[in-house]
Amino acid sequence: MAFKRIHGITNEWEVTAYLPRVQKTLTFARIFTNIETAEAYQNLLEDLFGCIERDIGKTFNFHHIHGEGLGCIIADQHKGQALGLGQYLLNSKYPHLTLIEHLQHIYKLCQVHYKRNIDKNKALSSEIRSAMYIVSNLNTQNEVLKILHKIRDCGEPGTTAWVKDKLTPWVLSGISSVFSKMDHIIWSQTPNNTNAGESAHANVNRDGCNLSLLARIVRGRDFDKRQWESTDVYEKYNVPDTYRNKSELARKVTCQNLGV
Repeated sequence: MAFKRIHGITNEWEVTAYLPRVQKTLTFARIFTNIETAEAYQNLLEDLFGCIERDIGKTFNFHHIHGEGLGCIIADQHKGQALGLGQYLLNSKYPHLTLIEHLQHIYKLCQVHYKRNIDKNKALSSEIRSAMYIVSNLNTQNEVLKILHKIRDCGEPGTTAWVKDKLTPWVLSGISSVFSKMDHIIWSQTPNNTNAGESAHANVNRDGCNLSLLARIVRGRDFDKRQWESTDVYEKYNVPDTYRNKSELARKVTCQNLGV
């Protein structure tokens, strides 16, 4: 969600993906909304996937339902967005699973946002902070629950509410692979962060912030057109828009060299 682009209460919701073969984050849809309830996001997703299905001329596939197609949606822990997705899949498409079961099969929470929210609590001891960090890396459900109970019972400020939130079934499955019902290969092969979306916000914000809605639509359209044209040139003629290596491996090497 981009909060700085449009003047007033309207925000922009970007649907993005990072394409490794062209080392670029591309935006597939821009949606404008001033409501962030679950019902609003259900309506938003109905319109989004309805538009996609009209474009492709067939049903949009979800891996946990059709055995192919979209297998993972990575997002921050926005309750309205998550429940709106679950309601869309339950009410509009596939009622044989519950709302929560749909989310447990497809929803993955961004680890950057997860750790950032932990760091907001300055009253935590280093021991409890470290325990919170490792929840997503534990290998069994018993290990996860043991750590969560330790955090809950430690008596430090905010920990009881934090654990109660993380024990919410769709939240826990979004954090921990051992509670997720997502295909384990899909889980391991998808990123654990929303950096693709964050970089998309940063890139398009260079075209201006605090814009009118009309100006935002026009500039977003023009920006996306340039991005897709440069991608087309890269794929046809192997000419990138930059010669800097932006692959995942290159970024990891850079981080290691910088000691990040």
